[in-house]
Amino acid sequence: MHPLQRRFLDVAAVLSALEKGPSDDDATALVEAVRVEPGLEKKVLASKGKPLPNELQQRLIVVSTKAATSRVLADPATGLRATRALEGVMAAGASRDEALGLLQHAVLDEGFGWPEDPDDFDVDFLLETLDTLPALARVEADAVETWVDGFVKQVDSKQRPLRLAVAEALLEAAWSDGPQPIAAEHVDDAMDLLARSVASQELERAGETLVTFLGFLASQGLVGPGRLARLSEVAKGAARAPGVDDDEEADEDESDEEE
Repeated sequence: MHPLQRRFLDVAAVLSALEKGPSDDDATALVEAVRVEPGLEKKVLASKGKPLPNELQQRLIVVSTKAATSRVLADPATGLRATRALEGVMAAGASRDEALGLLQHAVLDEGFGWPEDPDDFDVDFLLETLDTLPALARVEADAVETWVDGFVKQVDSKQRPLRLAVAEALLEAAWSDGPQPIAAEHVDDAMDLLARSVASQELERAGETLVTFLGFLASQGLVGPGRLARLSEVAKGAARAPGVDDDEEADEDESDEEE
């Protein structure tokens, strides 16, 4: 998680920046992001000493993400690649606001989308994601159909239905609203869809096929190596045959009782 996001998860820090004025560049970015949102500053100040409503907490997460994105663009260590990503997305036809939205989504994903320690800011993972945004922005429906067809035809006819089901499930979960970085939740959603459409004994193979499809997308420049490794672990975990661990534990319990 970007340090700005982590710092301003605490509403007391937000209140301090608004009441006393920003004390540094991160606080300045946060205050500016809050003041752009109609009525938000007034609501935050009015919440002092009260439990923070969930809706207000969510709005603060959004504005802290916007502020963090502005700092990523301004930071000499990340600004060049972030700016290149922004310009690449705009060159693909997006407006500046749309392109900024994709960058903000990437920052939010790095901070909140994974089980890794949120106190750590994985700047390499974020930059890798930013590098893929222009390619994602250029994806067209015809290209996706060609990729899926090519992926399916890599195997013999008996294996093709599963490959097609896996590809369609992941694309429905991840790209139903347009191409974006594939996240852990998309893989989980795809495996849930597959669990309802394939036999239970095929679920593990479906997970393996999903990992293969992720690798195929990576070869098109749409998934970076770090994201591929994380998503592959998610897919393998979601595909484990249900009840296996429970059965093993039951057998162990029975053995203990016999002893």
